[in-house]
Amino acid sequence: MDWINKPCSLLDKVSEWSIYLIIFVLPFGKSIVEICIVTALVSLVLKRILAKEKIISENSNINVLLYLFLAASLISLINSEHLNLSIRAFFSKSLKFAALFLAAKEIINTRKKLNNFVIIASLSCVIILLDAFVQHYITHVDLLHSYPAFQFDKSVPQFLGFPTASFPFPNDFAAWMLMFVFPFCIFALLGKGKWQVTAFASAVSIGLLYFLALTKVRGAWLAFIISFALLALIKLKKLGVILLIVFILSAVLINRSLIPAIFSMTSINDRSVMWKNSVEIFKRHPILGNGLNTFYVNYMNIREDEFKYTHGSYAHNCYLQMAADIGLVGLLMFVLFAGSVILKAFKSIKAATDPYYYSIILGINMGLIAFLLHSFVDTNLYSLNLSALFWLSAGIMLAVVKMNKSIA
Repeated sequence: MDWINKPCSLLDKVSEWSIYLIIFVLPFGKSIVEICIVTALVSLVLKRILAKEKIISENSNINVLLYLFLAASLISLINSEHLNLSIRAFFSKSLKFAALFLAAKEIINTRKKLNNFVIIASLSCVIILLDAFVQHYITHVDLLHSYPAFQFDKSVPQFLGFPTASFPFPNDFAAWMLMFVFPFCIFALLGKGKWQVTAFASAVSIGLLYFLALTKVRGAWLAFIISFALLALIKLKKLGVILLIVFILSAVLINRSLIPAIFSMTSINDRSVMWKNSVEIFKRHPILGNGLNTFYVNYMNIREDEFKYTHGSYAHNCYLQMAADIGLVGLLMFVLFAGSVILKAFKSIKAATDPYYYSIILGINMGLIAFLLHSFVDTNLYSLNLSALFWLSAGIMLAVVKMNKSIA
């Protein structure tokens, strides 16, 4: 049977390292992420076919909700006035990300693989934080893409701009940090690892919190505060004290010159216009939607300013944009899917006995909640690398839930 076992083992390694590479390059390598997703999927399918195993090992209610979400996305094409855009997006985005979620659950199936994933994700996180530090304090340009600090002005020495690291905007950087800050914070508090590991997790947590504050992304701040308060309420009362300390330090240490920018109404006014136009698009086909991936073009035609017919836009509210594209049916399926993933994780930690699994499940779950809350006021689910981060994180978390269940 060597002629089967050897290629199966090789394909397993290829799929495994493809997942590692995705989490590592995700903040700065969009094209590599896309290549790795396809590589992971193809190698997983080939391995399962050679081994005569089921490609998807379990058909859970969560998987069914995912399939219904994909079906709703496909049905929305009925109303699409830009069928080529919708069909391309279904295969290159919706189907690909759903497959990434399913593949992550299947591929990361041992503690050793999980350890490798955590180490590589941590290394990527450290690199991005160092990049943000260099961009903000030394070069004012990030080292990976040469992105300048947002709104950096050489004529104002005391203002260093807002850090973006390897992302084009601070909003994207903040969304990425929301997914990482909770796993590191919770592992530092509850992981019960060696002191060196706990110290490392604590240091990374401080770095993430520091740069999250510097981004001036109020939607991300609010999502973090709500999620942090929820965590303190349901599990860790002492986090409430930490949250109070964070507030006090923020008030004391904030650069006073940033206060006008922080409380500026410009972005709020812009979003109110975007949301109003988004509702008008949604009203056209509220049940099934106007067609997957048509929002940008539809917005260009419905807006009432100097950019009408020339520039489109995103809604800066992922759920409103989703409703406009794939209707209330599609939005409902996504909300049920995401809600089921989150609830399953909460149920799993009740029976968790291993602090390592416990902290990872709770950390990723709180990161997902914060990410989804931030998506009410930003474009997280419509950014390639951030959307990949969401689907990959959800898949990895359920893989850990499965491992935790096997030892419970």
